[in-house]
Amino acid sequence: MVVRALGYIGIQASDVEAWQRYAENVIGGAARLHENGIRLRLDVRDWRIAVEPGNSDDIAFVGWEVDGPAGLAKAVSAVEASGIATTPDSDLARQRGVRDLVRFIDPAGVNCELFWGATERFEQPFASPAGVTGFLTGAQGLGHVVFAVADPAAYAAFYERLGFVVSDYIDMKVGPNMTLPITFMHCNARHHSLAFAPVPPRKKLIHAMLQVDSLNDVGLALDRATAGNVPISMTLGCHSNDHMVSFYMLTPSGFELEYGWGARSIDDQWLPVRHDTTSIWGHKMMQAPAKRGEG
Repeated sequence: MVVRALGYIGIQASDVEAWQRYAENVIGGAARLHENGIRLRLDVRDWRIAVEPGNSDDIAFVGWEVDGPAGLAKAVSAVEASGIATTPDSDLARQRGVRDLVRFIDPAGVNCELFWGATERFEQPFASPAGVTGFLTGAQGLGHVVFAVADPAAYAAFYERLGFVVSDYIDMKVGPNMTLPITFMHCNARHHSLAFAPVPPRKKLIHAMLQVDSLNDVGLALDRATAGNVPISMTLGCHSNDHMVSFYMLTPSGFELEYGWGARSIDDQWLPVRHDTTSIWGHKMMQAPAKRGEG
């Protein structure tokens, strides 16, 4: 693989304070103030999610981790071979706490960063303020992101240059005579680190996913979200492709966060298939209240 994992994401938010409460009280991450918003810690890494002030309430940037200087050079060559310009940015690397970083804009208009050498804090063990036993990260990276794209085939072709491989497809029924094709791609053992669908781009980011170490962590998060009046957009369920048991809730920025456990992993014997439905059971759509949850 050229890209090894989803390393981090950045969110532009109109209400950073609401995000801090949501991050600590519902997600269960450790949030700290930063010179430009907050940084959310979920594991040994210094941070995994940045929340910065702004009006878009959407994805601000995505950090794709590569394997050292040689991996960065290979990834840059792959991006430039697609006709997309790249920009080395040492100042931004220092801000992110990484050894080296190159930025580019992908075919869906997402600000992307290729990096290596992230900061880790073994001397300061991660402790969830909400008591989450742990988030599944490590070699599988942060989780996954799902984007709205205009041309799924072209988007898949671009990320295949970066070493991503199609995991499977879901043709989701959205009406009596209409289906929505969703493409899922992996770059490590996580079933998918990237997914995308041709939907109207109200926001670039459709949802992000965090995976925890225990089914109880999912249930307790659902209880915290309900107690904090966080809108639940999809009930607890089990996905048809990765078998993740999860629920979906609205973030303070209005896009969805999937919170789950138990996904199966990709191995050397994996073959891409297609599905007619997103879930084996559950994941019923809810009518979300107008108020956004703060936790």
